[in-house]
Amino acid sequence: MLELPETPEQLTSEWLSQALGWPIRSVEQQILGKGQGFLGDIVRLRLTSDAAEAPDSVVAKLPKKANRSVGEMLGVYEREILFFDDLAAQVPARTPQIYFSRFDRDAGSEKQKQILRAFNRLPRFLIPLVGAIGARVAAGKNRKYLMIMEDLGHMEMGDQLAGASVERCHQVLTHIAGTHRAFWDSERLQDKFWLLPMDIDSRMRHWMFKKSLPAFQKIATPEMQVYLDWIGTNGASLMTSFTRDAPHTLVHCDLRLDNICFDSDRCAYLDWQLTRVGPAAYDVAYLLGGALPSETTASEERDLLREYLRELDIPNYPFESLWRDYQRALMLTIPSLSPTEDLEIDPGRGQQMMSRWLERLTSRLQNVELSTLL
Repeated sequence: MLELPETPEQLTSEWLSQALGWPIRSVEQQILGKGQGFLGDIVRLRLTSDAAEAPDSVVAKLPKKANRSVGEMLGVYEREILFFDDLAAQVPARTPQIYFSRFDRDAGSEKQKQILRAFNRLPRFLIPLVGAIGARVAAGKNRKYLMIMEDLGHMEMGDQLAGASVERCHQVLTHIAGTHRAFWDSERLQDKFWLLPMDIDSRMRHWMFKKSLPAFQKIATPEMQVYLDWIGTNGASLMTSFTRDAPHTLVHCDLRLDNICFDSDRCAYLDWQLTRVGPAAYDVAYLLGGALPSETTASEERDLLREYLRELDIPNYPFESLWRDYQRALMLTIPSLSPTEDLEIDPGRGQQMMSRWLERLTSRLQNVELSTLL
C-alpha cells in the first residue's frame, strides 16, 4: 500500500503521480493559511502534468505537527476525511472536491461514542486524571492522515482577522441555512461513529475550559469576565439544556471566515474537522460572535437572525426559540475558544485574530440575558 506522507516535503511528484493517478512531472509548494489553521498544515501544490484531466493545482491537508496530539485526542483528522467520504455529497452547501484521502484506522476511535459517553458519566474528581491519561495516549499515537482536494483559490477567501460586514454575514447564513434545513432532525446523521452529538463530552470540555481559564483570562477582554465566571459555574448545565431543548441538525462547528470562500453571491465551506450533530444556532452564534463588527447594533443582529430563520424555513421553530438558542450558543462559544494554552498559535496573525474575535464576541454578549439561559 502507498505510504502516507507526514510532512509537506514528502509530497513529491513521484508520490503524487501514484496517489492521484496522473503523471506529475513536477510540483511546486506554497504554504497556505499561516495563522489560520490551528490543527492542520495546508499546502497548495502547483502541478505540471501531461494529463488533460489533471488540475493546475490542488490543496493538501496534513496534521500540524505542533498541535497533532490535540487533534488526535479530538478525533478531528479522521472526522473530516469521513465527512467527505460519507456525507459531503448530501450537503447542499458548496464544498471542495476530494481527489485523495486516507488515514490509518484505529479500533479505539471507532468506539469513541461509547468511550466518551462512559467518560462523561465519571465522577467529577476522576475527570482530570482520566483526561490526562487520554491526552498522553493521544500524544503517543502515530497515525497518519492526508487529504488532497480541489483548489478554490479562484474564490475570495474570508478573513477572520478583518471580520465581515452585516451583508456578508447574511450571505454566509443564507447558504448554511440550506444545510441546516436538509439535515433537520434527520435519521441520516445516526449510526456514524465519527459524527458525535455536541453534548457527548460536555463534562470533559467543561473541565478543559476551567483548566485553561487562567491563561484565557490574560487575553480575554475585561468586560468578558462576568461571562467567564458564569460559564465556569454553569457551562456543563448550559450545554445539557441547549442540546436537550433545541432541534438537532448537521453543524459545522467552526464556521469562521477563514473557513469560507466567496464567489459573487455564493459561498464554499472548508474545514469540517469539528462537525457534529447539534442545534443549528451554534453555527449562527459562532459566525456572528467572531465576524460581526463590534459596532453592529442589537437591531441589526436580530434582523440577521430573522433573515436566517426565513431561509431556514422550518415549521414550528419561531423566532423566540431561535433567539433563546442563539443566546445560549453565544455563551457556549467561549469554552470552544478557551484552550489556547494547548495549541501553538501563530504569534502574529493568529494572536491578533484571537484578540479581535474576543472583542467582537464581547459586543454580542452584551445582549445576552444570563438569568434566562438555564
